[in-house]
Amino acid sequence: MTPTDSDMHPEAERLFARDVALRAEAEEVLERSGIGAILAEAGYQIVGSYVMKTMTWRDLDFERYEEPDWERNWEVGTKLAATGWCARLLCIDVYREALHDSGYYWGLWVVDPAREEKAPRGDPTVWKLDVWTARPEEFRGAPAKREAWAAVMTEEARSHILAIKDAVWQEPEYRHSLLSVHIYEAVLEEGVTGVEAFRKWWAAKYGEGKGR
Repeated sequence: MTPTDSDMHPEAERLFARDVALRAEAEEVLERSGIGAILAEAGYQIVGSYVMKTMTWRDLDFERYEEPDWERNWEVGTKLAATGWCARLLCIDVYREALHDSGYYWGLWVVDPAREEKAPRGDPTVWKLDVWTARPEEFRGAPAKREAWAAVMTEEARSHILAIKDAVWQEPEYRHSLLSVHIYEAVLEEGVTGVEAFRKWWAAKYGEGKGR
């Protein structure tokens, strides 16, 4: 059961404002760099926190649903590199890796080339993009799950998702064993609110190698 009108997080105004600011900055970076046009032309669509309006840090996710083709995938990476905005451009053929996912993956660190300083690891001003190509079924139901979450999302629920993400996104477990999808699941499917309540819920369901 999702949070109701009386359950708005007390810091909702601040959290909503940051989400708005990050989404606006993302749009500017994608347009100025040309990366947004390259990905759109190649058939990628933006998903995740940008679409759900739950942004807490500079991170964007893109997916393309098709029969994977290595040459076509590499062509996209070549165009991304040519923009001059990619401080890091990591390509992984996940089909050949011993990982839990499937597909072709590009990991980008996007930085304005006009910046004089380098972009060190962990720099919070760097935009990180996860770009995936795979067959629809290989996304393991993620599109349908996101659609279901969007259908029940309320402003109250969004405030609690943002508050939890705000509290945990810089922790070492985040994006490894503690995933953003766990936060959506906790709030939107099981009505969990509050950071400590979420930690207890997560530890019981996903902690100590219990599964992802």
